[in-house]
Amino acid sequence: MKGFKMATSELGSSLKEILTQDFLCCQICMDEFDTPKMLPCLHSYCLKCLSQYVKQTAPDLADAVFLCPTCRQEIQTPPGGLENFPTNFFIISLLDVMRSQKDTTKKCDTCLLDSTESEASSICLDCNNYICKKCAEFHCKTKFTVNHQVVELTDDLSITVLKSKKEPTCQKHENKNLELFCIQCETPVCMKCIAQDHNKHELSEMETAAVERKEKITSGLDGLKEDVEELDKRLTSAVDTMDMIKERKEKIIQALEATEEKLKEEIHNQRLEIQQDFETKCKAEEKQILAEKDTDECKLGILQSTLDFAGKIVAHGKDVEILQLHKQISHRFGELILGVGRYHLTNIVQLNAMLLGFPLFLKRPQLLLEFNTKTENDINQPWLSGVAVSPSTRNIILTDHTNGKLMLYNNQGILIKSLKQLWHNMQPMTVKPFDVAILGKHIALAQYADKQILILDNDFKVQSYCTTAYNCTGITPLQNAEIMITTTVRTIWNKGNGIYKFNLINKNPPTPVLDTETSFKHTLWTEVEMPDYVLGLNNSFVVSDSSKDILHICDMEGNILHTYEGKDEDDPLSEPQGMCKDNHDNIIVADRKNRIHLVSQKGDFIAYLVTEKDGLEKPCAVTLNLDGDLVVTERSSGKVKVFKYQ
Repeated sequence: MKGFKMATSELGSSLKEILTQDFLCCQICMDEFDTPKMLPCLHSYCLKCLSQYVKQTAPDLADAVFLCPTCRQEIQTPPGGLENFPTNFFIISLLDVMRSQKDTTKKCDTCLLDSTESEASSICLDCNNYICKKCAEFHCKTKFTVNHQVVELTDDLSITVLKSKKEPTCQKHENKNLELFCIQCETPVCMKCIAQDHNKHELSEMETAAVERKEKITSGLDGLKEDVEELDKRLTSAVDTMDMIKERKEKIIQALEATEEKLKEEIHNQRLEIQQDFETKCKAEEKQILAEKDTDECKLGILQSTLDFAGKIVAHGKDVEILQLHKQISHRFGELILGVGRYHLTNIVQLNAMLLGFPLFLKRPQLLLEFNTKTENDINQPWLSGVAVSPSTRNIILTDHTNGKLMLYNNQGILIKSLKQLWHNMQPMTVKPFDVAILGKHIALAQYADKQILILDNDFKVQSYCTTAYNCTGITPLQNAEIMITTTVRTIWNKGNGIYKFNLINKNPPTPVLDTETSFKHTLWTEVEMPDYVLGLNNSFVVSDSSKDILHICDMEGNILHTYEGKDEDDPLSEPQGMCKDNHDNIIVADRKNRIHLVSQKGDFIAYLVTEKDGLEKPCAVTLNLDGDLVVTERSSGKVKVFKYQ
């Protein structure tokens, strides 16, 4: 039959499936749409629901900008109000079709006109009437309805049915069909619209315009599909990443718990070790005191008996008896008079001071960084005799005594520059360094062979210098714009070994200048044999003597206040090397037994910070970086190692 078409499922998606996806439900009221209005973001809502929503979120409706309830995009209210948002006729058509399917049995509208009832088997999409099979055949043959679209009723009408449905009429002109498309206004129009508002506009057939725009939409859909795929991949990746983070978090937590247990075990073991040491010292002290106590009790008995006898003679003896016994009693008094002092608790006092006055170093040192300074051009094995850290750049400054180099590394151990020659007033100066120190915004360099003290800027340009009488070794800044150096002549006579203090004139840089020198010629000259390094403290300084294996802690006049010779007699200091200080003015010193000692200002041993067990080999120079970590150079390997300092 002409015009009679069976409903098909050529797009493969049924209206029931769309309905189950809430496509026909307003996401505000969660019910079927009532006058659906479509926003620029393509989300639709009931006009009534949208009005209530906007009134709550944007009270000034005249110039309201509100957020889409679904995607949160900013939406500008059109002129004239919310009613001027386009009506979503597609949803209205879907609702019509879906409502038509709710009743399983339909009556033929044509038969009802004759007061008879017949079950409808088809629907005319042009008349919007349900008709039975007999009326459907007649409907498709009459002159007026021959071109109408008649489709059979099925259990599952597809999108094809909807596409065949009668087109919506013009909103401005009632019952006027939309026949053409205004290209300029991008909207379907009826004949009255053309006459009134679009008579000079370019128009197009609806079918032609629909094909063109369908192609554009299809092209856009392809791009959106790619974006959807990418977003799907991204979301999948996000889920995978979250799973990975969760897995790593669990592993890290497990590792932390394991580390916690290990640290607890280490703390427990060290507590037992310290406790055992303490108990051993206590037992030794108790044994000593008990022995002294027994002796004192014996002495007390003798004294008491002598006191009793002498007292009775004085109280009751005759003159002749006193005179006869006087000589013997006086002689006995001379034998028994003894000095009474306090019991000495040296071991207990020393250990108690360590426990209560200083932190316990319970964890093993953590190696943070290690790098090697030896290069193919080095003739000799590097002797990294000096180290300092620039406070402005955090770079590590090193002196290589045997190869005559001044080196600059960044805090990651990457070489920045290596210099064998410096310049002053266009004149070259050979680098023959031993020690280096930070002097405010400048660098102080002790030149060994050339017997010089150089003041450099951060670019290693010589700003000023002075010459000394002997080879310079250690160098350190002091308070009150002074620096101190040690000089060493390595001969059997040791002539030229000394400690010198220099004043700095022009105390406000740019350029400090070395002025007068003061040498300590009294006590230190006789006590110190090989003063390799010197360290300035608060109102005092420390000199290391590698020949006598001792540190001398002196006041600013050179008087020795304290000394440090090691942990104890069984564990002495061995050839002390470079020194630095921590924030508490505790002394940090390296020695040749592969240890870094932590020593108080009074020369008391506190702890070993790093030892051979931690991979330390012949440490030489030491300093603390800006993070408070311990930077150590190794003489034998040419390596620099950075340890976490507690």
